[in-house]
Amino acid sequence: MTKKALVTGGTGFLGGAIVRDLLANGEQVKVFRRERSPLKNLEGLDVEHAVGDLLQPDSLKAAMQGCDRVYHCAALYALTGGYEAYLQANVVGTRNVMQAAVDAGIERVVHTSSIAGVGAPRKRGRIDEKQVWNFAPLNNPYITSKFIAEHEALSFGARGLPVVIVNPGAPIGRGDVKPTPTGQMVVNLIRGLYPMWVPVELGVVDVDDCALQHRLAMEKGKPGERYLSVGETITLGGMGKLLRESLGTPWRPTLLAPLLKLAIYSTYLLPQWMNIFTAVARYPLHSFEYDVTKAKHELGMQYRPIKESLDAAATWFAKNGHCKLK
Repeated sequence: MTKKALVTGGTGFLGGAIVRDLLANGEQVKVFRRERSPLKNLEGLDVEHAVGDLLQPDSLKAAMQGCDRVYHCAALYALTGGYEAYLQANVVGTRNVMQAAVDAGIERVVHTSSIAGVGAPRKRGRIDEKQVWNFAPLNNPYITSKFIAEHEALSFGARGLPVVIVNPGAPIGRGDVKPTPTGQMVVNLIRGLYPMWVPVELGVVDVDDCALQHRLAMEKGKPGERYLSVGETITLGGMGKLLRESLGTPWRPTLLAPLLKLAIYSTYLLPQWMNIFTAVARYPLHSFEYDVTKAKHELGMQYRPIKESLDAAATWFAKNGHCKLK
């Protein structure tokens, strides 16, 4: 019997990729979206629409009628804004989705968390699903909200709702409509807007690989468990070099690591109200070497080279007017 899945955030970058993957696998899909959500990622796709808002429980309840499974992908992902907006969208929104799933008798939920909700060591060391979250000192609303939201989802799991967690790195690939903060970095690299390439490490994943991992987590994942979704760790400078090799994007010198650290530590002199920016700047003080053995062994995941993802993203951005390729 064909399962029917509700995908929250299905018009977005990762959500749209999840929708495409589910349809390609022969599943029925209903997309939960806001009334004014852009529909570009759903063009030509045979999906049902449910219009509502994460902060309107009745709209979630109505959307889940007739569904067997839920992929909760909707979230506020940005580099601006205050704590309340992130807590409402990411934490209260997650709580509402999980409660609606319980009330609707949903058989299984996959919750999209983030590597931001996992943490990372200050010194070299591999990060797996057992990593203790240590990003509280960063005081960043997005990072903190994703950590709390994951535990909101797991709290419903402890009460009997089968919830599986996927913790994606920064997704890269086609369909980044906004674009997301990660996608904007790729656009800026293509356009040569950065005066220098910086040796800041990023855990990244192809958006279509991450979508596949969500489906595999639904089918094979263990309730109450989390699964990292990271193809590889690469520096922003490394991304710039790969784009230059394949697309001829502008060359930039690489900032020396000691100068980067000096710039990061200087952010501690900035005022408290700039925390949302300084937190992102201090993120590179941690080390980001991810161990995805669990996802490979339990879910059967394999990840494509990030160069393929960057090329796909660049082609999509150029086709949709975000940049020009030579």
